[in-house]
Amino acid sequence: MYVVALPNGKNKFCEQYVDNLTNKRREVSVTLDKDNRVTRSNAQKVLLSKISKKQHNLDKNITSITFGKLMDECERIFKKQMRNSSRDNMLAQHKVLINEIGKDALVNKITTVFLNKMMENLMFGIQDRSEDYCNTLKTRLNKMFEFAIEHGYLNNNPAEKLKIKYKPKHEGKIADFFLEQNELEQVMEFLKLKNYRYYLLCQWLYLNGLRFAEGAGMLKSDVILSDNRSYCIVDGNLDYHGNKISDQGKTRETKTKAGTREVDINSRAIDIYEEACTLSANSDFIFTTKNGTPLQPTAINSFLRNNKAKMGIPKDKRISTHIFRHTHISKLAELEVPLYVIQRRVGHSSSKITEKIYLHITEKMKEKTRNLLEFL
Repeated sequence: MYVVALPNGKNKFCEQYVDNLTNKRREVSVTLDKDNRVTRSNAQKVLLSKISKKQHNLDKNITSITFGKLMDECERIFKKQMRNSSRDNMLAQHKVLINEIGKDALVNKITTVFLNKMMENLMFGIQDRSEDYCNTLKTRLNKMFEFAIEHGYLNNNPAEKLKIKYKPKHEGKIADFFLEQNELEQVMEFLKLKNYRYYLLCQWLYLNGLRFAEGAGMLKSDVILSDNRSYCIVDGNLDYHGNKISDQGKTRETKTKAGTREVDINSRAIDIYEEACTLSANSDFIFTTKNGTPLQPTAINSFLRNNKAKMGIPKDKRISTHIFRHTHISKLAELEVPLYVIQRRVGHSSSKITEKIYLHITEKMKEKTRNLLEFL
């Protein structure tokens, strides 16, 4: 620090520093009335504060943190802002990112070039990830790095300029997303003979267009029966992710806002409900194992996959509990129920797959009508 005596009798205290951004010499100053030991000390504090403010956004002052620790901090905050289903998706994405980047990688050393190479490897390497999935990972990285900037771990977001390459989609035939009538009958007949509890739940999903977690998590009190109207209330899911079977309960949140709804049920669904309640007499859940615990998706889906050939399902058609929901949509389309009514019933504000199934069925019906015209 040096002092310049001004013509008006005051003193200008000056300090030079090197700008970390440009590497050029800069100067700050403050003017005080007197030049003595006390004013010099005060001037020094003021000048250092000025320099600090001018430099505070530069790399010199960021705090080093590993990717693993950043992820832990993000999860602690993000978990409290999410629905359970979104939380589970986030944790699954974090697991993939940790495997690719490494928990010990320093966040301020991660570059856009590194991330581009990582995404290319995920898409075109052994894992063969889709373009949509990698865009989801990019969104997750963006949120993490923005969090890092807010907390002083980064100055710039390396994912901001990350480019996800184009990759052609190899989508299956839309008819593979639902069961034809003969396939539905074959599956239900097999389930009825081999595992009656699975049969009841799968019928419930099919008749009401429910997701697995909505149907399996439904309580007896969620079904309202009356002469005027019978319906089930969808306002939560079976909380099976990461929980022991004995600890699983029903959440009070659906997958999406549109998922909270009342679904009218027919007489066949009422019969299914009453049969299931008889088998689950000691539980609040409608559908349970013989031990009174909730039915599990992995068990049912494995059963369906392992017995696909015996049920007469084509080898290239994937089958899981979700196919019953899609089959429900296809049946409503055959009955000429408007698309917006179907979407409201199944809890979709919008869904590409619902729209594709609807269009596929309606086009098939038009073709059938054209063929019937020959008989006029």
